[in-house]
Amino acid sequence: MTNEKFEFTDSLKKNLYIMMGLGLLGLVWVFLGDHESNHHGRLWSNLLANSYYFTGIALFGMFVVSATQLAYGGWQTLMKRIFISMSAFARIGGFLLLLILAAGIADVHKLYEHVSHIMHTGHGDPKYSTKLVYFASWFWIGRVFVYALLWATFSIVFDRFFGEADQSSQAKYKKSKLLAAAFIVVFAVSESAVSWDMIMSLDPHWFSTLFGWYNFASYGCAAWATSILIIIYLKSKGYLNQVNENHVHDLGKMLFGFSIFWTYLWFSQFMLQWYANIPEDTNFWVKRFDEPYFKVTIFGALIVNFLFPLFFLIKRSAKRNFKMIGFGAALLIFGHYVDFFNYTFVEPNWNHEAMEHGHGAAVKSENVVMLAEAHATEAAHGAAATDAVKHEGHEASAAVEVKHGEHGVESKHGHEAPVKNFASIGIGEILVFIGFAGLFLFMFFSNLSKRNIVPEDDPYLKESEKLNVTWA
Repeated sequence: MTNEKFEFTDSLKKNLYIMMGLGLLGLVWVFLGDHESNHHGRLWSNLLANSYYFTGIALFGMFVVSATQLAYGGWQTLMKRIFISMSAFARIGGFLLLLILAAGIADVHKLYEHVSHIMHTGHGDPKYSTKLVYFASWFWIGRVFVYALLWATFSIVFDRFFGEADQSSQAKYKKSKLLAAAFIVVFAVSESAVSWDMIMSLDPHWFSTLFGWYNFASYGCAAWATSILIIIYLKSKGYLNQVNENHVHDLGKMLFGFSIFWTYLWFSQFMLQWYANIPEDTNFWVKRFDEPYFKVTIFGALIVNFLFPLFFLIKRSAKRNFKMIGFGAALLIFGHYVDFFNYTFVEPNWNHEAMEHGHGAAVKSENVVMLAEAHATEAAHGAAATDAVKHEGHEASAAVEVKHGEHGVESKHGHEAPVKNFASIGIGEILVFIGFAGLFLFMFFSNLSKRNIVPEDDPYLKESEKLNVTWA
C-alpha cells in the first residue's frame, strides 16, 4: 500500500522532549561554565553553530526536491515527503539566526565584535571602511530577515503544494517546475550570502571566495546522511515498505559524491591560502594552528569526512547494508558538525579580558596599524592630517614591537597577557547538539504525520518503485 501515514506516537514525542531538555541543560552548562571575561562566547557560539547547521540541512531538503523535479528525476519519488519534511526546521532556523545577529548588534554578545570595530574605523570617518555599507545594522539585519522569511515561506508552500496538489494534472505538474526553479534561485543566493553574513563575518578580515560552495557541500553531506538515518528508522517501524536497498544505495552514492566534493573544496581553500601566503587568508589558519586543540578538530574532521567515505562508502556492499550505511551516516553528521565548530568557535572565544587590557594585545596593535595607514592615506591628499598621522605613527611603531610569547602576548614593556581560547567540544556542546537534533526531528515528524508519506499521484511513482541500481 502506498497510502501510509506516519503516526507520531507519544513515546517518540517523549524521547524527543528528553533530547530537547538535554539541549536546554547543555545551554545552562555552557552558560555557567563560561569564563567571566568571555562574554558567554561559548553559549552564543553553540547557538550559532547548531542553528546554522540544522537550518542548512533543512534547506538542502528543499534543494533535493527542486533539483530532481527540474531534472525529471524519478528515483527519489518514494522519499520525496522525507526531504520536504526535513525542510520544516527552516521555518524557525532562519529566525534563530536573525535573533543571534540582532543580539550581537545590540552588544548582548561579542560574536561580531570585530565588525563593530570596522563600523567605527577612522574615528567615525566612514571612508576608511569599504565594508561600512555592507555591515550597516539595518542592511545586515534586513537581508537576514529576508532570507528567513523566504525559507519559511518556501517550506510551507512546498509542503502544501506537493502534499495536496494533484501531480498527475499536467497544469499542476508544470507549476511544480516553476516552484522548483524559483527556490533554486533563492537558495543559490541566500545560501552563499548567509554563510558570509553569519559565519565568515565572525572574522571580517578573513575571506574565501568559495566559502558559499564549501558550506553547501558540508550541510549537503549532513542532509544526505540525515535522510538515510530517517529512512532506516521509518523502515524499522514498518513504514516505507517499497523503499529498499536500491533507494538507500542511491542515497549512499550521493553521500559519497558530496563527501568527495567537500574534500575538494577543503583542499582548494587550504592549499590556495597556504601557498599564496596572503596575510588576510593565512590568518585564519594561523589562529587555529596556534591552538593545539583545533589542530586535532580540523584534521580530525578531515579524516572523518573524507577518508572514512573514501574507504568505506566506495564499496557497493556498504551502501546496501542498512547497519553499515547507518553507522557511516551518523558518523558523518557529527563530523560535519565538528567542521562548523572549527569555523564558529574560534573568534568569539578568545580571552577578551587579556585582549582588552593587555598592553601587547594583538588585536589592539592591528587596529592601531590600520588606523595609522588610514591616516597616512588621508595625509597624502592634504596636510591637514599631518599631526594625526604622526600621533598614530608613534602608536603603530610601538605596536610593531609586539610579539607573541609562548604562553601569551608580550609587549615591549614586558607585560604578559594570556590569550587562551575557551572553545572546546565538551559535555555542554554535545548536549546542545542533541537538543537541536531533537528539535529538528520533532518538527520533521510533526510535519511528516500530517500527510501520506508516499505521494500516490506523482507521475514518477512507478519509476521509483521499480528502481534497480546495477552498478557502483
